[in-house]
Amino acid sequence: MSRLTTLTRGAPVDIDALAAFNFRDMGGWHLLTNEWGQYLTLETADFERFMAGKIDASDPLYPELESRGFLRARLDFRQLAAGYVKKNSFQWFPGPSLHMIVVTLRCNQKCQYCHSSVVDPSRTDTDMDLETAKKTVDFIFQTPNPTICIEFQGGEPLLNWPVVKFITQYAQAKAKASKRKLLMALVCNFTLMTEDKLDFLFEHHVSICTSLDGPAELHNKNRPFLGGGEAQQKVVGWLENVQARCLADTSKKYYLPGALMTTTRFSFDYGPQIVDLYVKLGLEQIFLRPLSPIGYAKRVWKDIGYEASEFVRFYEKTLDYIIDLNLAGKSQIMERMALILLAKIVKGEDPGFMDLRSPAGAVLGCLAYNYNGEIFVSDEGRMVDHQGDPIFRLGDVAKSSWLDVIDHPTTRACVSASTLDNQPMCQQCAYKPYCGAEPVFHYETQRSVFGQMPNSGWCVSHMGVFDVIFKKLRDPRSRKVLEKWLERDQCRWQESGAVPAGQPEVVDAT
Repeated sequence: MSRLTTLTRGAPVDIDALAAFNFRDMGGWHLLTNEWGQYLTLETADFERFMAGKIDASDPLYPELESRGFLRARLDFRQLAAGYVKKNSFQWFPGPSLHMIVVTLRCNQKCQYCHSSVVDPSRTDTDMDLETAKKTVDFIFQTPNPTICIEFQGGEPLLNWPVVKFITQYAQAKAKASKRKLLMALVCNFTLMTEDKLDFLFEHHVSICTSLDGPAELHNKNRPFLGGGEAQQKVVGWLENVQARCLADTSKKYYLPGALMTTTRFSFDYGPQIVDLYVKLGLEQIFLRPLSPIGYAKRVWKDIGYEASEFVRFYEKTLDYIIDLNLAGKSQIMERMALILLAKIVKGEDPGFMDLRSPAGAVLGCLAYNYNGEIFVSDEGRMVDHQGDPIFRLGDVAKSSWLDVIDHPTTRACVSASTLDNQPMCQQCAYKPYCGAEPVFHYETQRSVFGQMPNSGWCVSHMGVFDVIFKKLRDPRSRKVLEKWLERDQCRWQESGAVPAGQPEVVDAT
């Protein structure tokens, strides 16, 4: 909804005097947002008064409407523009910060969703060699962002440990020589970790993140070993080990280990038990992530997948449980998706989550590199390629330059498709200031990088989660918990002397 004319100070607010905004009927109240990223919630009666021009300068609502940019003639452009720049700071970054390197496709597990489409541990032909590793790092340092984060992916990257070590040392030497900030992260399943490997990772300040889907019966069902066997006990053991080592020496800022869960159909009955396990392990956060029908997961969707609305119900129910634990003083665990959205909504910041940007993070925020040196718009784009469709391939580290990649037709298509101003439904959505569109997801589900939002599972799940978060912000008790999360997320590394794994750039895994 957008109506733009003038406003006379002291007169009722005529509809033609309103600044541009979108709104959403939440049932009994309305959410209003604008391009500046400001929001306001109004009871339905107040919303109707506002729309009918029955609010004047003496009304208690007037100062809020004015300060948040909903009145055309009272816009503080300097303040609103500063907020917009802060919220969209990524648009001024000169290139991607996150670089995901797949050092091998081999893995000792065969996960139900198997996003990485792994191969048997005996297939060493899918290992990145040292020459390709060197060229990959050299290419990464062609990109112009002053901050670089290299994330090791797989397969299981510990199966190609020599290349992980080489890239770590080579990249750190290049960063020192070029005076650029470098962050390193390893995403592994922990089942092949050793004390020697952990010593190296600590020495070189490489953060570690693993997958933990929940209690043993759920985790082992989602993530079995090849040939059978149970992995959850090893994951839990190494999580405890790494965390203890991080906190043993508070004079050094070590990376606290992180864990991520992937929600399958089997997870729906385990919400509280999953949270309880994370609490028991002393983990500060849990990330309730939906499963995406991309790559191998698309082929087995009928067995492990679900409707987007089902995930939203699971998310809301589990978030309620987490908030209740906080309110009861039983735990201070935080939910990561809520934190990401709160940073955008409440603090007006970009938390570095590539999916919820306009344009999205593909190429502009991240790149993925296959074991053979091929370059992709994202790791999801690499998964599509592994299934036989090279549409998201941008080049090769041995032949391509950064200018080739940024000027590639696929880059242009992904940027255009994920710019919400180009999406008719998104352009009119109240959640536009905080959301994003993922071109690989829409290509896989609708055969178009632009997608059709009215029928998009991406849209349904994200709108549902936004609804949940704004409802919690309206509830005083829940809002108190959420605001504490924002405060703790800002300063928790100072309290422990440790740094949370994967901050700020690394937010995804397996």
